[in-house]
Amino acid sequence: MKQFILIIAILLSGFELAYDQEITPIDSMILRGKDQLFQTENLWDLNQLIAARSYFERLLEDPSYGWLAHYYLGLADSRIVGFCFSRDVKKNETYKKLAHQYVDDGIDHVEKCIEMKSDFGEAHALLSSLIGNKIGLSPLKGMFLGPKSGMSQNKSFKLSPRNPRIHLIAGRNAFYTPKLFGGGLQNALKHLTRSVALYDSFEVENPIYPTWGHAEAYAFLGLVQTKMKQYQHAEKNYFKALEINPYYGWVRHVLLPDLEKRVAAK
Repeated sequence: MKQFILIIAILLSGFELAYDQEITPIDSMILRGKDQLFQTENLWDLNQLIAARSYFERLLEDPSYGWLAHYYLGLADSRIVGFCFSRDVKKNETYKKLAHQYVDDGIDHVEKCIEMKSDFGEAHALLSSLIGNKIGLSPLKGMFLGPKSGMSQNKSFKLSPRNPRIHLIAGRNAFYTPKLFGGGLQNALKHLTRSVALYDSFEVENPIYPTWGHAEAYAFLGLVQTKMKQYQHAEKNYFKALEINPYYGWVRHVLLPDLEKRVAAK
């Protein structure tokens, strides 16, 4: 049995080597960074998030994909900000300071990405999301930051109308934005339903490009449906998220238990 396992390990390592030989070193590094960032979705640990972010800082030294390194840094920053929000930034001064730090850093990196590759629709969508986070930290800034977030989102739709992550981000934005300012559950439902449909057929032209968000789209769709008391639909979509990522902690340990409590209290 041990010999069999050793043979399998050798074959797998040989496959990995052959795969690495088909791509450039910077491509291989980006793929490893993507995987590290994906794992943070399951671990949801601040130190792991910061470590994943630091990985992409090293990629800025290579001029081949500077715009993409800036994008992934902005994405990592947005995850750190999301972690801080999950720890209630309004009551915890430490997380509030971290959120301010990383939201500004994220905006800076995504704006640099856009300067280098202005036709990258996902960057405009991510910028819209980060600006929304900044409004969440300082609501009074919404009067002048809100239109900027909206313009970035509209730009992303013009550039990549069939990109599922752009609809995911628009759905998230709508979920956290009052209906009076263009958000609301119905608007969120529209974008998230569109997002999960687009994921079924969307393909990236290069594996180093963003591929995140599939399970998250189902999770947010379920969350919106939970808020709308569409409990059966919500449960179905939570389990779809777990089919895509069985270790998705947010769904398994937060969203599903909350749904069960709501159903039991009916």
